[in-house]
Amino acid sequence: MQLFGLSIFSVISLVTLSVVYFFLISEKLNKVIVSILGATILILMQVFRTASHASQENAFGFIANNLDILGFVIGMMVLVGIVKESGVFEALAIWLVKLVKGHPFWLLVAIGYLTLFMTALFSNIPTILIVIPILVILIKSFKLPYLPYFFVTITMANIGGAMTPISDPTTYYQAKVVGLSFSEVVSNSGVIVLILSVVTIFYSILIFRKELSAVKVDKKNVEFFKPQAAIKNRKLLYRGLPILFSVIVLMIFKDKILEITGIGLDNATLTIGGAFLAMMIFHRKPYKVFRDLIDWEIIFFFMGLFIIVGSLEFTHVIELLAEQLVKISGGNIASLTLMISTGSALASTFIDNVPYNITMVSAIKAMEATGISVYPLWWALNLGTSIGGGGSPIAAACNVIAFGQAEKEGWKTSFSKYLMLALPLVVINSLITFGIIWLRYIK
Repeated sequence: MQLFGLSIFSVISLVTLSVVYFFLISEKLNKVIVSILGATILILMQVFRTASHASQENAFGFIANNLDILGFVIGMMVLVGIVKESGVFEALAIWLVKLVKGHPFWLLVAIGYLTLFMTALFSNIPTILIVIPILVILIKSFKLPYLPYFFVTITMANIGGAMTPISDPTTYYQAKVVGLSFSEVVSNSGVIVLILSVVTIFYSILIFRKELSAVKVDKKNVEFFKPQAAIKNRKLLYRGLPILFSVIVLMIFKDKILEITGIGLDNATLTIGGAFLAMMIFHRKPYKVFRDLIDWEIIFFFMGLFIIVGSLEFTHVIELLAEQLVKISGGNIASLTLMISTGSALASTFIDNVPYNITMVSAIKAMEATGISVYPLWWALNLGTSIGGGGSPIAAACNVIAFGQAEKEGWKTSFSKYLMLALPLVVINSLITFGIIWLRYIK
């Protein structure tokens, strides 16, 4: 049975995805419950069934193909969470406060770039879990307006997610599926992120200049903060930090290691191995680590999404989407790049950027099969989804975490207010991204 060229299973997949997206945007139900129930419905409706395999076998294959992503996220959560207990990140933040002498404008810049570079190395979710509690202390201590600092932190964490293959699950997924090396990502989207970060800081200072100008910081409060006093566990600092940075260095140079030695390393094994080594050295009980340091909601959310988006690939909906994009653009790479860079940014503002990115990676690979040179599109997609990730309170997991903490402190910002502040920056950054990609690859 066919409907508009789609099989009945293709229609079921699209309807399920639409319903899941509706609940993700409306926040009427918990996104993890929606994701898992959506995947369950697709399996029970026999969408994945073939002559040789049951529906659940093929569905779980999409999770199995992405176990390294789940392992990487879990490993980084544990490893960064353990090292965080040393107080090293709090000490770094306090050092930055003293460096800028508590000046509200310069503190905004310092917090922004601390978030950006931590994201590049540790991924944006662990970074937000580290930076937001520190930010809350600074806001309360210096009586700062919370929104400018939360806005910059969220935006920089999201655009920073495009800097390296380990800075965001979507970038990691894309690099893995496409076969992009660490240095390739850094030299392409990473360089553009640095430009976007400057635009982001200037934009933030412009729209929050009145709130920041009204702040009068007491220099005595700045002197009260001592970076050394933030260090809670020096043993953890001196042994844990080298483990964390060793894992990061191995992830950065794994392609070179493979080339020289023939030994293949993957991010999941490195991060999980480093996490369990830290657990052994510092005598952490696994059940407490699993309970306190791993965000299982995010893990199960990913698992459900892998199956839901996988159904579109399994039922050939992705191929049809790719064909339509090529048809609309006439196969013109410049038009496709503009559509994907700006379209991805706007779409990711309202739709969680993880399912969107996973969907579009498959669509671009399908375009590649038609003979189009899609290399610029990878950077348009990577940067577009990361830019859009900062566009609304629900656009990315790290945003949800940050605003959840803000609400616990009694600081509430409506969806519409944040959207009005963030959407112009999303448009500006996406157009700048298209312009740079056009000049570099297409002109």
